[in-house]
Amino acid sequence: MITISFSLIIYLFSSHLLKDHINKKHEKMGRLLFRVAASLLAFILSISFANQRVYYSKLQNAIEAEASAIVDLKIDLDFYQTAEANEVQDKIIDYVMQVSGDGWQSLQLNPLHSESIILFLEIYSDIQQLEPQTALQERLKGNMLSDIDKISDYLELRLYSSKHEFSPLIYISIFGLAAIMILFTVYPPDRITLLFLSIYVAFIGIVLYFILMMSNPLRGPLQIEPGPFLLLKETIEAHR
Repeated sequence: MITISFSLIIYLFSSHLLKDHINKKHEKMGRLLFRVAASLLAFILSISFANQRVYYSKLQNAIEAEASAIVDLKIDLDFYQTAEANEVQDKIIDYVMQVSGDGWQSLQLNPLHSESIILFLEIYSDIQQLEPQTALQERLKGNMLSDIDKISDYLELRLYSSKHEFSPLIYISIFGLAAIMILFTVYPPDRITLLFLSIYVAFIGIVLYFILMMSNPLRGPLQIEPGPFLLLKETIEAHR
């Protein structure tokens, strides 16, 4: 509705201002420029949508990969078989419970001091301080260090995503839509014209909506759910 209202206001206002000044030459030029501008807008929207979809999928895959790395880390800790390793396992369980229960809310409010970040830093420090006593523990610690580094990378990606900003192409698209509405004034307004125009800008509005929602994948109607962490939570609770 916002896109339709925005577009129709510009179109009707421009039509009212220019209706007595448009001649055949202007109509021909306006139709040509309208087609060109509409094609450029479609190109910009397609690029914006593709970029945001790639970023959205990248974060979604990172969350799944983080959950997988946590499983690997917990298995290695199981085989490590020391009191210190058991304490780290308890913190990992707390981390999974916190992320699955809170989702990304605390990450949005206070990312650097959220409970999940604090827990992760404790887990990271505890793993670094493990002292291997056997060759098996040495190999397991090497695996754990590799896993915790991966988790750190995935967590950083989530942290950056919590502060993701809109692409400049969005603002260019809005300007382009306004320019198209001005050029469209070569077509006199009537009920059918307004209906067709409303359908056209409604479609553009839907595309813009999805681009905007995917630009911040950790909030809003299209936010990525912590599904892998919820699955881990269910598995942990089932084995308690």
